[in-house]
Amino acid sequence: MTSPKPQKANTCAVMVTHRPDADLSERIARIWPQVDKLVVVDNGSGNAELSRLQQLSLEIGFHLISNSQNLGVATAFNQGLCQAAEEGYTWVLTLDHDTIVADDMIETLSAVYEEFPQRDRLAIIGSNYIDLNSGKLLFDGNGDDGCSWREGKAVTTSGSLMCLPIYTAIGPLRDEFFIDCVDVEYCVRARCRGFRIVLSRKPVMHHAVGAITMHKLLWKTTTTSNHSPARRYYMARNNLALSREYLFREPVFVLESFCWYLKSTIVMCLFETERLHKLRRIVVGAFDGLFSNFGRSVK
Repeated sequence: MTSPKPQKANTCAVMVTHRPDADLSERIARIWPQVDKLVVVDNGSGNAELSRLQQLSLEIGFHLISNSQNLGVATAFNQGLCQAAEEGYTWVLTLDHDTIVADDMIETLSAVYEEFPQRDRLAIIGSNYIDLNSGKLLFDGNGDDGCSWREGKAVTTSGSLMCLPIYTAIGPLRDEFFIDCVDVEYCVRARCRGFRIVLSRKPVMHHAVGAITMHKLLWKTTTTSNHSPARRYYMARNNLALSREYLFREPVFVLESFCWYLKSTIVMCLFETERLHKLRRIVVGAFDGLFSNFGRSVK
């Protein structure tokens, strides 16, 4: 059954926050007119930040879910998605608290939906974006065919328009993944069930992945994300777990992901600080991912 096209009346936005900055209200103001409801799920922010969120909730009118501790982005997004499903929404736009959306974001993603030929199989419409650190596009949006979208294997959680009936059918985001690869695992699982993942060619947001810095490596310029040791643990653990689980169903994707991760680790060793600390976390994370140990909490 084909879901109705995304529009304000049937779309809810879910934003996950963790210690948001003072500009959050401006970012909320950009998405608020485009959706029927906004659910903000806070993951263990401090008292001052939580107080500000509660005040904003009263002023703006969004629904606030407050977790006393950081439960991870997967659990937080699942909380918001379940809230939206209970209230009968068809589409959910998932957002990080630092993402800046365009004024026509929902309109643009809706146009992608209308142009896509197999709408009943469309699980996620992802967003092309401009990186806040480098100013670069995720990918060149000028397609030779004039199409407003391109198919993808995975999209980032922030800026993803998720079809709730399909989310209900294939199951929630993996809570035990906590943060990294949450979006990738969901996309791979959806594709293995015969659903499709597409991205808008038009950039509809500004988004940051880590604290990217540029470096000269031989004759090329490369980037590194400068993620914390804790994030390096989750990246290693979840990448290994994902590779082990999908190796035989998605061998090409797993190989591409492993090569990307290996490259990012090498660049980290060359240019980032706290290299030994991060390498120790990577080793522990790889061991836990290999043996499906998701019980360890790393900060």
